[in-house]
Amino acid sequence: MMRIKYSGDLSRDASAVMSELEPTVRVAFNGLGKGPVTPQLVQFFRAFDTMTALSPGATSCQAGCTYCCHYHVMVSATEVFAVAEAIGKLPAATRAVITARVHETAARTKNMGRDIYIRTNVECAMLLDGKCSVYAARPIACRGHHSADVAVCKETHDNVHSDALAPKDYQREVAFRAFDHAQLLANYQASVDTTKYELHAALSTALSNPTSFKRWKAGKSAFPDVVDKTTLAEMIQSG
Repeated sequence: MMRIKYSGDLSRDASAVMSELEPTVRVAFNGLGKGPVTPQLVQFFRAFDTMTALSPGATSCQAGCTYCCHYHVMVSATEVFAVAEAIGKLPAATRAVITARVHETAARTKNMGRDIYIRTNVECAMLLDGKCSVYAARPIACRGHHSADVAVCKETHDNVHSDALAPKDYQREVAFRAFDHAQLLANYQASVDTTKYELHAALSTALSNPTSFKRWKAGKSAFPDVVDKTTLAEMIQSG
Protein backbone atom coordinates (compact mmCIF):
# COMPACT_ATOMS: atom_id res chain seq x y z
CA MET A 1 0.00 0.00 0.00
CA MET A 2 1.31 3.45 -0.84
CA ARG A 3 2.01 5.76 2.06
CA ILE A 4 1.78 9.25 0.63
CA LYS A 5 1.51 12.28 2.86
CA TYR A 6 -0.51 14.59 0.66
CA SER A 7 0.67 18.19 0.51
CA GLY A 8 -2.28 19.67 -1.34
CA ASP A 9 -0.05 20.46 -4.31
CA LEU A 10 -1.43 18.30 -7.13
CA SER A 11 1.75 18.20 -9.21
CA ARG A 12 3.97 17.49 -6.21
CA ASP A 13 1.71 14.76 -4.88
CA ALA A 14 1.37 13.15 -8.31
CA SER A 15 5.16 13.09 -8.62
CA ALA A 16 5.42 11.43 -5.20
CA VAL A 17 2.93 8.75 -6.23
CA MET A 18 4.81 8.25 -9.51
CA SER A 19 8.01 7.58 -7.56
CA GLU A 20 6.29 4.90 -5.49
CA LEU A 21 4.70 3.48 -8.64
CA GLU A 22 8.04 2.88 -10.34
CA PRO A 23 8.43 -0.80 -9.32
CA THR A 24 4.81 -1.54 -10.21
CA VAL A 25 5.10 0.15 -13.60
CA ARG A 26 8.38 -1.61 -14.37
CA VAL A 27 6.82 -5.02 -13.72
CA ALA A 28 3.49 -4.24 -15.40
CA PHE A 29 5.04 -2.96 -18.62
CA ASN A 30 7.80 -5.53 -18.90
CA GLY A 31 7.88 -6.67 -22.54
CA LEU A 32 5.76 -3.80 -23.84
CA GLY A 33 6.01 -3.66 -27.62
CA LYS A 34 6.73 -7.36 -28.07
CA GLY A 35 3.17 -8.67 -28.27
CA PRO A 36 -0.44 -7.91 -27.26
CA VAL A 37 -0.74 -4.96 -24.89
CA THR A 38 -3.59 -6.26 -22.75
CA PRO A 39 -1.45 -8.35 -20.33
CA GLN A 40 0.63 -5.30 -19.43
CA LEU A 41 -2.22 -2.83 -19.15
CA VAL A 42 -4.41 -5.17 -17.09
CA GLN A 43 -1.78 -5.20 -14.32
CA PHE A 44 -1.41 -1.43 -14.56
CA PHE A 45 -5.15 -0.81 -14.50
CA ARG A 46 -5.57 -3.16 -11.54
CA ALA A 47 -3.02 -1.14 -9.56
CA PHE A 48 -4.87 2.08 -10.43
CA ASP A 49 -8.26 0.65 -9.42
CA THR A 50 -6.79 -0.60 -6.14
CA MET A 51 -5.35 2.80 -5.28
CA THR A 52 -8.50 4.76 -6.09
CA ALA A 53 -10.63 2.30 -4.14
CA LEU A 54 -8.60 3.17 -1.02
CA SER A 55 -9.57 6.84 -1.19
CA PRO A 56 -11.91 7.83 1.65
CA GLY A 57 -13.60 10.41 -0.55
CA ALA A 58 -17.07 9.69 -1.94
CA THR A 59 -18.18 10.05 -5.55
CA SER A 60 -21.57 10.08 -7.24
CA CYS A 61 -20.44 7.61 -9.90
CA GLN A 62 -22.43 4.41 -10.22
CA ALA A 63 -23.46 1.82 -12.79
CA GLY A 64 -25.94 3.15 -15.32
CA CYS A 65 -24.74 6.76 -15.13
CA THR A 66 -23.40 7.60 -18.59
CA TYR A 67 -23.08 11.39 -18.67
CA CYS A 68 -19.30 11.12 -18.94
CA CYS A 69 -19.60 8.61 -21.80
CA HIS A 70 -20.28 11.51 -24.17
CA TYR A 71 -16.94 13.30 -23.81
CA HIS A 72 -13.98 14.00 -26.05
CA VAL A 73 -11.35 11.50 -24.81
CA MET A 74 -7.62 11.49 -25.49
CA VAL A 75 -5.75 8.20 -25.02
CA SER A 76 -2.36 6.67 -25.68
CA ALA A 77 -1.82 4.36 -28.64
CA THR A 78 -1.13 1.56 -26.16
CA GLU A 79 -4.60 2.02 -24.67
CA VAL A 80 -6.15 2.11 -28.13
CA PHE A 81 -4.73 -1.30 -28.93
CA ALA A 82 -5.93 -2.68 -25.59
CA VAL A 83 -9.47 -1.55 -26.45
CA ALA A 84 -9.12 -3.02 -29.95
CA GLU A 85 -8.03 -6.33 -28.43
CA ALA A 86 -11.02 -6.24 -26.08
CA ILE A 87 -13.40 -5.61 -28.98
CA GLY A 88 -11.83 -8.54 -30.81
CA LYS A 89 -12.80 -10.84 -27.92
CA LEU A 90 -16.48 -9.83 -27.89
CA PRO A 91 -19.14 -12.22 -29.28
CA ALA A 92 -19.27 -11.93 -33.08
CA ALA A 93 -22.61 -10.10 -33.21
CA THR A 94 -21.63 -7.60 -30.52
CA ARG A 95 -18.21 -7.13 -32.08
CA ALA A 96 -19.80 -6.27 -35.41
CA VAL A 97 -22.11 -3.69 -33.81
CA ILE A 98 -19.34 -2.01 -31.80
CA THR A 99 -16.93 -1.97 -34.73
CA ALA A 100 -19.53 -0.35 -36.98
CA ARG A 101 -20.29 2.23 -34.28
CA VAL A 102 -16.59 3.06 -33.90
CA HIS A 103 -16.19 3.68 -37.63
CA GLU A 104 -19.40 5.72 -37.78
CA THR A 105 -18.39 7.92 -34.84
CA ALA A 106 -14.89 8.42 -36.24
CA ALA A 107 -16.36 9.49 -39.58
CA ARG A 108 -18.85 11.83 -37.89
CA THR A 109 -16.19 13.59 -35.82
CA LYS A 110 -13.31 13.53 -38.31
CA ASN A 111 -13.71 17.13 -39.42
CA MET A 112 -15.43 18.41 -36.29
CA GLY A 113 -12.38 19.99 -34.70
CA ARG A 114 -11.43 19.58 -31.04
CA ASP A 115 -13.13 22.75 -29.80
CA ILE A 116 -16.46 21.77 -31.35
CA TYR A 117 -16.11 18.13 -30.31
CA ILE A 118 -15.61 19.16 -26.67
CA ARG A 119 -18.84 21.16 -26.85
CA THR A 120 -20.81 18.33 -28.46
CA ASN A 121 -22.36 15.29 -26.81
CA VAL A 122 -20.86 12.40 -28.78
CA GLU A 123 -21.86 9.07 -27.31
CA CYS A 124 -18.95 6.66 -26.94
CA ALA A 125 -19.18 3.92 -29.54
CA MET A 126 -18.38 1.30 -26.89
CA LEU A 127 -21.46 2.23 -24.86
CA LEU A 128 -24.07 -0.46 -25.45
CA ASP A 129 -27.41 -0.60 -23.61
CA GLY A 130 -26.09 1.86 -21.05
CA LYS A 131 -22.97 -0.18 -20.27
CA CYS A 132 -19.35 -0.04 -21.42
CA SER A 133 -18.75 -3.08 -23.62
CA VAL A 134 -14.98 -2.94 -23.00
CA TYR A 135 -15.12 -1.98 -19.32
CA ALA A 136 -12.10 -4.03 -18.22
CA ALA A 137 -9.96 -2.36 -20.92
CA ARG A 138 -11.28 1.17 -20.57
CA PRO A 139 -8.49 3.80 -20.67
CA ILE A 140 -7.06 5.70 -17.72
CA ALA A 141 -8.97 8.81 -18.87
CA CYS A 142 -12.23 6.91 -18.33
CA ARG A 143 -11.10 5.18 -15.13
CA GLY A 144 -9.86 8.40 -13.63
CA HIS A 145 -12.85 10.57 -14.47
CA HIS A 146 -15.20 10.98 -11.53
CA SER A 147 -17.55 13.44 -9.89
CA ALA A 148 -18.73 14.10 -6.36
CA ASP A 149 -21.92 15.72 -7.66
CA VAL A 150 -23.95 14.07 -10.41
CA ALA A 151 -26.07 17.21 -10.74
CA VAL A 152 -23.09 19.00 -12.28
CA CYS A 153 -22.58 16.11 -14.70
CA LYS A 154 -26.20 16.38 -15.79
CA GLU A 155 -25.90 20.14 -16.16
CA THR A 156 -22.86 19.97 -18.43
CA HIS A 157 -24.46 17.18 -20.43
CA ASP A 158 -27.73 19.02 -20.92
CA ASN A 159 -26.01 22.35 -21.58
CA VAL A 160 -22.82 21.76 -23.57
CA HIS A 161 -21.85 25.42 -23.15
CA SER A 162 -21.86 25.21 -19.36
CA ASP A 163 -18.48 25.84 -17.76
CA ALA A 164 -19.46 24.18 -14.48
CA LEU A 165 -16.79 21.91 -13.05
CA ALA A 166 -17.74 18.80 -11.14
CA PRO A 167 -16.14 18.59 -7.67
CA LYS A 168 -13.35 15.99 -7.53
CA ASP A 169 -11.95 13.69 -4.89
CA TYR A 170 -8.37 14.88 -4.37
CA GLN A 171 -6.73 11.48 -3.87
CA ARG A 172 -8.41 10.07 -6.97
CA GLU A 173 -7.28 13.08 -8.99
CA VAL A 174 -3.69 12.62 -7.76
CA ALA A 175 -3.83 8.93 -8.71
CA PHE A 176 -5.21 9.73 -12.15
CA ARG A 177 -2.47 12.21 -12.94
CA ALA A 178 0.26 9.96 -11.55
CA PHE A 179 -0.85 6.84 -13.42
CA ASP A 180 -1.44 8.77 -16.64
CA HIS A 181 2.10 10.16 -16.52
CA ALA A 182 3.55 6.81 -15.46
CA GLN A 183 2.00 5.12 -18.47
CA LEU A 184 3.44 7.69 -20.87
CA LEU A 185 6.85 7.28 -19.23
CA ALA A 186 6.62 3.51 -19.64
CA ASN A 187 5.75 3.95 -23.31
CA TYR A 188 8.72 6.26 -23.75
CA GLN A 189 11.07 3.82 -22.05
CA ALA A 190 9.76 1.00 -24.24
CA SER A 191 10.39 3.15 -27.35
CA VAL A 192 6.77 2.96 -28.52
CA ASP A 193 4.49 5.81 -29.57
CA THR A 194 3.88 8.33 -26.76
CA THR A 195 1.41 10.55 -28.60
CA LYS A 196 -2.15 10.84 -27.31
CA TYR A 197 -4.96 10.51 -29.84
CA GLU A 198 -8.71 11.11 -29.90
CA LEU A 199 -10.15 7.72 -29.01
CA HIS A 200 -12.57 7.03 -31.88
CA ALA A 201 -10.31 8.25 -34.68
CA ALA A 202 -7.39 6.16 -33.50
CA LEU A 203 -9.51 3.11 -32.67
CA SER A 204 -11.17 3.15 -36.08
CA THR A 205 -7.72 2.97 -37.67
CA ALA A 206 -6.53 0.26 -35.28
CA LEU A 207 -9.54 -1.91 -36.14
CA SER A 208 -9.18 -1.51 -39.89
CA ASN A 209 -5.44 -1.19 -40.49
CA PRO A 210 -3.11 -3.85 -39.00
CA THR A 211 -0.04 -1.82 -39.99
CA SER A 212 -0.87 0.68 -37.22
CA PHE A 213 0.15 -1.91 -34.61
CA LYS A 214 3.34 -2.67 -36.52
CA ARG A 215 4.14 1.03 -36.63
CA TRP A 216 3.57 1.30 -32.89
CA LYS A 217 5.90 -1.65 -32.18
CA ALA A 218 8.54 -0.06 -34.42
CA GLY A 219 8.45 3.15 -32.42
CA LYS A 220 6.72 5.14 -35.14
CA SER A 221 3.53 7.17 -35.01
CA ALA A 222 0.80 4.54 -34.83
CA PHE A 223 -1.88 6.76 -36.34
CA PRO A 224 -0.20 9.41 -38.51
CA ASP A 225 -3.45 10.32 -40.27
CA VAL A 226 -5.30 11.18 -37.06
CA VAL A 227 -5.49 14.97 -36.84
CA ASP A 228 -6.73 15.28 -33.26
CA LYS A 229 -3.61 14.35 -31.30
CA THR A 230 -1.10 15.72 -28.81
CA THR A 231 2.56 14.73 -28.89
CA LEU A 232 4.64 14.11 -25.79
CA ALA A 233 6.62 17.28 -26.50
CA GLU A 234 3.39 19.29 -26.58
CA MET A 235 2.24 17.70 -23.31
CA ILE A 236 5.51 18.58 -21.61
CA GLN A 237 5.34 22.15 -22.93
CA SER A 238 1.80 22.62 -21.67
CA GLY A 239 2.72 21.21 -18.26
